[in-house]
Amino acid sequence: MEITNEQQDDTSLLTKADLVSATWAISEVFNYMLEGYNKEEYGEMTKEQAEHTLNSLRTAFIKFDSILQSTTGETDESEIQENS
Repeated sequence: MEITNEQQDDTSLLTKADLVSATWAISEVFNYMLEGYNKEEYGEMTKEQAEHTLNSLRTAFIKFDSILQSTTGETDESEIQENS
């Protein structure tokens, strides 16, 4: 049996680009669902399920965006200190 990703160096680390992609994807799904919600087209969901999903997507977006903003702020501050 072959074990993969045994070494941490073999696995790609989470990057800011990954966070940007995730944040963008969540916003696209949210906007798509919001458009359907406004047209009262819930697909296979009830109105309440659609509202819950929209709230969950909004919360997830805020979390990913906050992580991205906090890591961007840390990088900017460390770059300023290194350049001084």
